[in-house]
This record gives sequence, C-alpha cells and structure tokens, in this order.
Amino acid sequence: MLQRYIRLTVGEGAGFFSLLWHELLLSFCFYIPGLAGLAIRNFFYSLCFPYFSRKAYIGRQVVLRCPRQIQLEPKVIIDDDVQLIASSRVRFAIKIGEGSFLRSHVMLNAGSPDGYINIGKNSSIGQATIIYGNGGVVIGHDVLIAGQCFIVASSHVYSAKDKPVNEQGYSAKGIEIGNNVWIGAGVKILDGVRIGDGAIIGANSVVNKSVAPYTTVAGVPARIIRREAK
Repeated sequence: MLQRYIRLTVGEGAGFFSLLWHELLLSFCFYIPGLAGLAIRNFFYSLCFPYFSRKAYIGRQVVLRCPRQIQLEPKVIIDDDVQLIASSRVRFAIKIGEGSFLRSHVMLNAGSPDGYINIGKNSSIGQATIIYGNGGVVIGHDVLIAGQCFIVASSHVYSAKDKPVNEQGYSAKGIEIGNNVWIGAGVKILDGVRIGDGAIIGANSVVNKSVAPYTTVAGVPARIIRREAK
C-alpha cells in the first residue's frame, strides 16, 4: 500500500525519501494566502519541479500529484483548490500552455496507465470543470471552457451480460478540441469526440459525436444548430 501511495503521489520509481520531501514541501506551501503565498510557491515549486516556469502562478490548496510529470509554461495561472493529478507513465502527463488559466476547483486527471492532458496557449477552464485524460485529451489554443463541464476520454465496456460492468474493462479513444472553440457551461464531452476549430457547444449539451469546424451544436445529444464558412 505504501508503494502504491508513493507511485500515485510522487511517481514511478520514487522512494520513501522522495515522498517525505514532496509532502514536506507541499505542506509548507499549501495554505499560505495572498501575495506572499504566490511568491513562496512560485519560488519553491519552480526550484523543485523542473518543468514549472518561474512565471507560472499557483494559488492556495492546489493538489499536485506526480508534479515532476507536469509542465507549466510562463503566465499560466492555477487558481485556488485546483487538482492536477499526473499519475501516468507518460513523461508529461499534464502540459499547460503559456497564458492559460485554470479557475478554482478544476480537476485535471491524466489517468492511468498512459493518459495525458495537453492544453494549448491562452485557454481558459472554468470553475469545477473535470477532465479525465485516460485516452488522451488535447485542447488547442484560445479555447474557452465554461464551468461545471465534464470531459472524459474513456468509457466502460458493457457488452457481456453475464459479467458486472466493473469487470469488463474500458475503452479509451481520446478527445481532441481544436483552436478557438467555445464550450458552454455544463457540457459533457464523451470519449472519441473530435471538435474542430472555431466550433461552439451550447450550454448543458452532451457531445457524443465529432463536431466539424465552425459549427454550432446544442442539445442532448448535441445536434447542429448552425454551420458557418471559415
């Protein structure tokens, strides 16, 4: 159980002293409020985690799991109470591009064993949005994702009637979201979906099929409302 905890918290191949250092560092930096807290986290996290830019800003009570597999580029802002879970065998399980903003209570979970989440430049993820990257999630530049969205790049297999669903495994095809996409509040995006550049997804929609570029969809399931020329 201890080895599993170390693997999920610090990463593959880490030992007990790595865990101890990780927990001491995060315990010291975790709760400090205000400008002082931002400065302290900025200094120590960029010093200890090699792919955290010194110009990235991290708020209070941000959960960091396997932070050496997280890349934060300059001008990234991580608001209070965000969870970044990079427990995956992928070298950069979570990558967040320059100028992107994760608002409070967002959770990014790269997903095991080989999941990942890549977010481009100047993109924004709204409050309480959850993204699971088991099959890989790629989000482009200048993307607006509103609050309380759920993006999950995996699905349970349930074809066998004589077995419980939790014993049938899962599929993971991945999700791709292009550049300059606007996703409204409460949207659900299911595994295997590709959303083209310039698309708009109406609030509370369930997207179970790919969306062409410069197309507006809405509804449960999402249907085409408008299609525009580039």
